[in-house]
Amino acid sequence: MSGTQKSKNHHWWPVGLQSHWANYAGDVSWIEPSGNIISKRTANRKIGFKIHGHTILRGSAWESSFEAEFDIDNEVHKIIAALKALRPFGWTPREFFSLIKLRFKKNTTLRDRCKYYHLDETLHRNLLLLMHSLLIRSPANRSRYESYSRFVGRPPDEEVGKLNMMQRYALAKKLCQTGLISNQYFVLLHSPWDRFIFGDGSLDWMTNGLAGNRISGRTLIPLTPHLCVYFCTPMSMRPTPNCASLLAAPWMVDWINDITQVYSKDKLFFLGKAPKLTEAFRQAQFLEHKKKSDDLIEMLDEIAGFGRETRFFAPGSIVRRRQ
Repeated sequence: MSGTQKSKNHHWWPVGLQSHWANYAGDVSWIEPSGNIISKRTANRKIGFKIHGHTILRGSAWESSFEAEFDIDNEVHKIIAALKALRPFGWTPREFFSLIKLRFKKNTTLRDRCKYYHLDETLHRNLLLLMHSLLIRSPANRSRYESYSRFVGRPPDEEVGKLNMMQRYALAKKLCQTGLISNQYFVLLHSPWDRFIFGDGSLDWMTNGLAGNRISGRTLIPLTPHLCVYFCTPMSMRPTPNCASLLAAPWMVDWINDITQVYSKDKLFFLGKAPKLTEAFRQAQFLEHKKKSDDLIEMLDEIAGFGRETRFFAPGSIVRRRQ
Protein backbone atom coordinates (compact mmCIF):
# COMPACT_ATOMS: atom_id res chain seq x y z
CA MET A 1 0.00 0.00 0.00
CA SER A 2 1.01 3.64 -0.22
CA GLY A 3 1.14 4.00 3.55
CA THR A 4 -1.19 3.70 6.51
CA GLN A 5 -4.79 4.78 6.20
CA LYS A 6 -4.01 7.72 8.50
CA SER A 7 -1.39 9.06 6.10
CA LYS A 8 -2.39 12.10 4.10
CA ASN A 9 0.10 11.26 1.33
CA HIS A 10 -1.90 9.23 -1.18
CA HIS A 11 0.14 7.75 -4.03
CA TRP A 12 -1.05 7.67 -7.63
CA TRP A 13 2.18 5.81 -8.47
CA PRO A 14 2.66 2.80 -6.13
CA VAL A 15 5.82 2.91 -4.05
CA GLY A 16 6.47 -0.72 -5.07
CA LEU A 17 6.66 0.29 -8.72
CA GLN A 18 8.80 3.31 -7.94
CA SER A 19 11.49 1.03 -6.52
CA HIS A 20 12.03 -0.42 -10.01
CA TRP A 21 12.86 3.07 -11.30
CA ALA A 22 15.40 3.86 -8.59
CA ASN A 23 19.12 4.08 -9.36
CA TYR A 24 21.85 2.46 -7.26
CA ALA A 25 21.61 5.31 -4.73
CA GLY A 26 17.88 4.72 -4.29
CA ASP A 27 16.86 7.91 -6.12
CA VAL A 28 14.09 8.25 -8.68
CA SER A 29 14.49 10.99 -11.29
CA TRP A 30 12.00 12.85 -13.45
CA ILE A 31 12.13 15.64 -15.99
CA GLU A 32 9.68 18.52 -16.38
CA PRO A 33 8.52 20.23 -19.61
CA SER A 34 11.03 23.01 -18.96
CA GLY A 35 13.85 20.48 -19.00
CA ASN A 36 14.41 20.75 -15.26
CA ILE A 37 15.49 17.41 -13.71
CA ILE A 38 14.64 16.47 -10.13
CA SER A 39 15.68 13.43 -8.10
CA LYS A 40 14.30 12.18 -4.78
CA ARG A 41 14.90 9.13 -2.64
CA THR A 42 12.10 6.68 -3.17
CA ALA A 43 12.34 5.39 0.41
CA ASN A 44 11.02 8.74 1.65
CA ARG A 45 7.68 8.09 -0.12
CA LYS A 46 7.56 11.66 -1.44
CA ILE A 47 7.21 10.78 -5.13
CA GLY A 48 4.06 10.30 -7.20
CA PHE A 49 1.65 11.31 -4.46
CA LYS A 50 -1.01 13.91 -3.73
CA ILE A 51 -1.92 15.13 -0.26
CA HIS A 52 -5.41 13.83 0.57
CA GLY A 53 -5.69 12.71 -3.02
CA HIS A 54 -8.15 9.96 -2.09
CA THR A 55 -9.98 11.71 0.74
CA ILE A 56 -13.43 13.18 0.22
CA LEU A 57 -13.27 16.50 2.09
CA ARG A 58 -16.74 17.70 3.03
CA GLY A 59 -15.70 20.59 5.27
CA SER A 60 -16.89 18.80 8.39
CA ALA A 61 -16.22 15.72 10.50
CA TRP A 62 -17.94 13.67 7.79
CA GLU A 63 -14.88 12.90 5.74
CA SER A 64 -14.09 9.58 4.11
CA SER A 65 -11.08 8.04 2.37
CA PHE A 66 -10.95 5.41 -0.36
CA GLU A 67 -7.15 5.09 -0.21
CA ALA A 68 -7.50 1.58 1.27
CA GLU A 69 -9.28 0.43 -1.91
CA PHE A 70 -5.96 0.50 -3.77
CA ASP A 71 -4.80 -2.64 -1.96
CA ILE A 72 -3.62 -4.04 -5.31
CA ASP A 73 -0.43 -2.10 -4.50
CA ASN A 74 0.41 -4.92 -2.10
CA GLU A 75 0.70 -7.30 -5.07
CA VAL A 76 3.03 -5.15 -7.19
CA HIS A 77 6.22 -7.10 -6.54
CA LYS A 78 4.51 -10.46 -7.18
CA ILE A 79 3.00 -9.17 -10.42
CA ILE A 80 6.29 -7.78 -11.74
CA ALA A 81 8.18 -10.95 -10.81
CA ALA A 82 5.59 -13.11 -12.57
CA LEU A 83 5.69 -10.98 -15.74
CA LYS A 84 9.48 -10.98 -15.83
CA ALA A 85 9.39 -14.78 -15.73
CA LEU A 86 7.41 -14.80 -19.00
CA ARG A 87 10.51 -14.47 -21.15
CA PRO A 88 10.18 -13.26 -24.74
CA PHE A 89 11.34 -15.17 -27.79
CA GLY A 90 15.02 -14.41 -28.29
CA TRP A 91 15.94 -14.38 -24.60
CA THR A 92 18.19 -17.44 -24.73
CA PRO A 93 21.31 -17.52 -26.99
CA ARG A 94 19.72 -20.17 -29.20
CA GLU A 95 16.49 -18.21 -29.58
CA PHE A 96 18.41 -15.00 -30.16
CA PHE A 97 20.15 -16.45 -33.21
CA SER A 98 16.79 -17.75 -34.48
CA LEU A 99 15.41 -14.24 -34.02
CA ILE A 100 18.27 -12.79 -36.06
CA LYS A 101 17.54 -15.25 -38.87
CA LEU A 102 13.95 -14.02 -39.04
CA ARG A 103 15.24 -10.65 -40.23
CA PHE A 104 16.30 -12.26 -43.49
CA LYS A 105 13.04 -14.09 -44.13
CA LYS A 106 10.24 -12.58 -46.16
CA ASN A 107 6.74 -11.98 -44.82
CA THR A 108 7.69 -12.26 -41.16
CA THR A 109 5.46 -10.44 -38.68
CA LEU A 110 5.69 -9.41 -35.04
CA ARG A 111 3.67 -12.53 -34.23
CA ASP A 112 6.61 -14.63 -35.44
CA ARG A 113 8.87 -12.85 -32.96
CA CYS A 114 6.75 -13.58 -29.87
CA LYS A 115 6.59 -16.33 -27.31
CA TYR A 116 3.08 -17.13 -26.12
CA TYR A 117 1.71 -17.84 -22.67
CA HIS A 118 -1.58 -18.19 -20.83
CA LEU A 119 -1.83 -16.10 -17.67
CA ASP A 120 -3.43 -17.92 -14.77
CA GLU A 121 -6.60 -16.30 -13.50
CA THR A 122 -5.04 -14.74 -10.40
CA LEU A 123 -2.23 -13.04 -12.32
CA HIS A 124 -4.64 -12.02 -15.08
CA ARG A 125 -7.05 -10.33 -12.68
CA ASN A 126 -4.34 -8.72 -10.56
CA LEU A 127 -2.50 -7.28 -13.57
CA LEU A 128 -5.77 -6.00 -15.01
CA LEU A 129 -6.66 -4.32 -11.71
CA LEU A 130 -3.19 -2.81 -11.33
CA MET A 131 -3.45 -1.27 -14.79
CA HIS A 132 -6.89 0.16 -14.03
CA SER A 133 -5.65 1.56 -10.72
CA LEU A 134 -2.72 3.30 -12.41
CA LEU A 135 -4.97 4.84 -15.04
CA ILE A 136 -7.90 5.91 -12.88
CA ARG A 137 -5.84 7.60 -10.14
CA SER A 138 -3.34 9.17 -12.54
CA PRO A 139 -3.07 12.98 -12.62
CA ALA A 140 -4.24 12.82 -16.26
CA ASN A 141 -7.55 11.19 -15.42
CA ARG A 142 -7.89 13.17 -12.20
CA SER A 143 -7.81 16.30 -14.34
CA ARG A 144 -10.49 14.83 -16.59
CA TYR A 145 -12.75 13.83 -13.69
CA GLU A 146 -12.44 17.27 -12.11
CA SER A 147 -13.58 18.89 -15.34
CA TYR A 148 -16.90 16.99 -15.37
CA SER A 149 -18.45 19.82 -13.34
CA ARG A 150 -18.23 21.97 -16.49
CA PHE A 151 -21.17 20.01 -17.88
CA VAL A 152 -23.38 21.80 -15.34
CA GLY A 153 -21.78 25.19 -15.88
CA ARG A 154 -19.33 25.07 -12.98
CA PRO A 155 -15.53 25.34 -12.94
CA PRO A 156 -13.34 22.25 -12.39
CA ASP A 157 -13.83 20.89 -8.90
CA GLU A 158 -11.30 18.71 -7.05
CA GLU A 159 -13.91 17.05 -4.84
CA VAL A 160 -16.06 16.24 -7.86
CA GLY A 161 -12.96 14.67 -9.37
CA LYS A 162 -12.41 12.48 -6.31
CA LEU A 163 -16.02 11.29 -6.33
CA ASN A 164 -15.80 10.40 -10.01
CA MET A 165 -12.50 8.62 -9.41
CA MET A 166 -13.92 6.66 -6.48
CA GLN A 167 -16.99 5.55 -8.43
CA ARG A 168 -14.99 4.64 -11.54
CA TYR A 169 -12.47 2.62 -9.56
CA ALA A 170 -15.12 0.82 -7.53
CA LEU A 171 -16.71 -0.41 -10.77
CA ALA A 172 -13.34 -1.33 -12.28
CA LYS A 173 -12.34 -3.26 -9.16
CA LYS A 174 -15.55 -5.27 -9.21
CA LEU A 175 -15.16 -6.13 -12.90
CA CYS A 176 -11.48 -7.03 -12.52
CA GLN A 177 -12.07 -9.26 -9.51
CA THR A 178 -15.33 -10.99 -10.42
CA GLY A 179 -16.24 -10.09 -14.02
CA LEU A 180 -15.69 -12.11 -17.17
CA ILE A 181 -12.11 -12.11 -18.42
CA SER A 182 -12.62 -13.71 -21.79
CA ASN A 183 -11.50 -11.84 -24.93
CA GLN A 184 -8.75 -10.03 -23.05
CA TYR A 185 -5.19 -10.06 -24.36
CA PHE A 186 -1.87 -8.85 -22.97
CA VAL A 187 1.32 -8.11 -24.89
CA LEU A 188 4.45 -7.88 -22.73
CA LEU A 189 7.20 -5.75 -24.24
CA HIS A 190 10.59 -6.50 -22.72
CA SER A 191 13.54 -4.18 -23.31
CA PRO A 192 16.70 -5.37 -21.53
CA TRP A 193 18.86 -2.57 -22.98
CA ASP A 194 16.83 0.47 -23.99
CA ARG A 195 14.57 1.92 -21.31
CA PHE A 196 10.95 2.95 -21.17
CA ILE A 197 9.79 6.12 -19.43
CA PHE A 198 6.71 6.61 -17.26
CA GLY A 199 4.64 9.77 -17.01
CA ASP A 200 1.74 11.31 -15.11
CA GLY A 201 -0.53 10.18 -17.95
CA SER A 202 -0.79 7.07 -20.14
CA LEU A 203 -2.57 6.01 -23.31
CA ASP A 204 -6.00 5.09 -21.95
CA TRP A 205 -8.68 3.99 -24.37
CA MET A 206 -10.26 1.74 -21.77
CA THR A 207 -11.48 3.27 -18.51
CA ASN A 208 -14.12 5.47 -20.15
CA GLY A 209 -15.78 2.26 -21.39
CA LEU A 210 -16.45 1.08 -17.84
CA ALA A 211 -19.82 2.79 -17.99
CA GLY A 212 -21.03 -0.14 -20.09
CA ASN A 213 -20.38 -2.46 -17.14
CA ARG A 214 -17.67 -4.36 -19.00
CA ILE A 215 -13.97 -3.98 -19.70
CA SER A 216 -13.31 -3.00 -23.28
CA GLY A 217 -10.66 -1.06 -25.15
CA ARG A 218 -6.90 -0.61 -25.12
CA THR A 219 -4.15 0.74 -22.93
CA LEU A 220 -0.35 0.93 -22.99
CA ILE A 221 1.49 1.27 -19.67
CA PRO A 222 5.23 1.08 -18.91
CA LEU A 223 5.52 -0.68 -15.54
CA THR A 224 9.32 -0.67 -15.21
CA PRO A 225 12.15 0.78 -17.32
CA HIS A 226 12.46 -2.64 -18.95
CA LEU A 227 8.83 -3.79 -19.11
CA CYS A 228 5.77 -2.28 -20.79
CA VAL A 229 2.31 -3.87 -21.02
CA TYR A 230 -0.19 -3.46 -23.83
CA PHE A 231 -3.75 -4.62 -23.17
CA CYS A 232 -6.64 -4.95 -25.62
CA THR A 233 -9.99 -6.69 -25.95
CA PRO A 234 -10.34 -8.45 -29.34
CA MET A 235 -13.85 -9.07 -30.64
CA SER A 236 -12.96 -12.74 -30.86
CA MET A 237 -9.97 -14.83 -29.86
CA ARG A 238 -9.04 -18.37 -28.93
CA PRO A 239 -9.38 -19.32 -25.26
CA THR A 240 -5.60 -19.72 -25.04
CA PRO A 241 -3.04 -18.18 -25.19
CA ASN A 242 -3.98 -14.79 -23.79
CA CYS A 243 -0.50 -13.27 -23.58
CA ALA A 244 2.38 -12.65 -25.97
CA SER A 245 5.89 -11.80 -24.83
CA LEU A 246 8.01 -9.74 -27.22
CA LEU A 247 11.59 -8.50 -27.20
CA ALA A 248 11.01 -4.83 -28.06
CA ALA A 249 13.31 -3.36 -30.68
CA PRO A 250 14.88 0.06 -29.91
CA TRP A 251 12.52 1.76 -32.38
CA MET A 252 9.54 0.34 -30.51
CA VAL A 253 10.85 1.63 -27.18
CA ASP A 254 11.35 5.09 -28.72
CA TRP A 255 7.84 5.01 -30.18
CA ILE A 256 6.27 4.02 -26.86
CA ASN A 257 8.23 6.75 -25.09
CA ASP A 258 6.95 9.31 -27.59
CA ILE A 259 3.39 8.18 -26.89
CA THR A 260 4.01 8.53 -23.15
CA GLN A 261 5.14 12.11 -23.70
CA VAL A 262 1.90 12.88 -25.55
CA TYR A 263 -0.26 11.75 -22.61
CA SER A 264 1.87 13.30 -19.84
CA LYS A 265 1.85 16.89 -18.65
CA ASP A 266 4.22 17.62 -15.76
CA LYS A 267 6.51 14.65 -15.10
CA LEU A 268 8.39 11.99 -17.05
CA PHE A 269 10.13 9.45 -14.83
CA PHE A 270 13.24 7.76 -16.17
CA LEU A 271 16.19 5.61 -15.15
CA GLY A 272 19.63 6.55 -16.39
CA LYS A 273 19.85 9.05 -19.24
CA ALA A 274 17.10 11.67 -19.39
CA PRO A 275 14.78 11.36 -22.39
CA LYS A 276 14.86 13.86 -25.22
CA LEU A 277 11.71 15.93 -24.83
CA THR A 278 9.20 16.09 -27.67
CA GLU A 279 7.17 19.12 -28.66
CA ALA A 280 4.05 17.41 -27.29
CA PHE A 281 5.41 17.19 -23.74
CA ARG A 282 6.92 20.68 -23.87
CA GLN A 283 3.37 22.04 -24.23
CA ALA A 284 2.71 20.98 -20.59
CA GLN A 285 -0.79 19.80 -21.46
CA PHE A 286 -2.53 16.46 -21.24
CA LEU A 287 -2.80 15.62 -24.94
CA GLU A 288 -4.26 12.61 -26.70
CA HIS A 289 -4.70 11.10 -30.15
CA LYS A 290 -7.40 12.78 -32.19
CA LYS A 291 -8.63 9.34 -33.19
CA LYS A 292 -8.18 6.24 -31.10
CA SER A 293 -5.58 4.65 -33.29
CA ASP A 294 -1.85 4.65 -33.87
CA ASP A 295 0.36 2.66 -36.23
CA LEU A 296 2.21 1.03 -33.34
CA ILE A 297 -1.08 0.10 -31.65
CA GLU A 298 -2.21 -1.53 -34.89
CA MET A 299 0.96 -3.64 -34.92
CA LEU A 300 0.34 -4.75 -31.34
CA ASP A 301 -3.29 -5.49 -32.20
CA GLU A 302 -2.14 -7.90 -34.89
CA ILE A 303 -0.15 -9.81 -32.27
CA ALA A 304 -3.38 -10.17 -30.32
CA GLY A 305 -5.18 -11.44 -33.40
CA PHE A 306 -6.94 -8.31 -34.60
CA GLY A 307 -7.40 -8.33 -38.35
CA ARG A 308 -7.58 -5.04 -40.19
CA GLU A 309 -11.25 -5.69 -40.82
CA THR A 310 -11.99 -6.02 -37.09
CA ARG A 311 -10.36 -2.89 -35.71
CA PHE A 312 -12.53 -0.65 -33.61
CA PHE A 313 -11.18 2.67 -34.83
CA ALA A 314 -10.09 4.43 -37.99
CA PRO A 315 -6.40 5.22 -38.46
CA GLY A 316 -4.89 8.51 -37.43
CA SER A 317 -2.28 9.70 -34.96
CA ILE A 318 -2.85 13.45 -34.61
CA VAL A 319 -2.89 14.75 -31.07
CA ARG A 320 -5.18 17.39 -29.63
CA ARG A 321 -5.65 19.12 -26.32
CA ARG A 322 -8.14 17.63 -23.89
CA GLN A 323 -11.08 19.88 -23.36
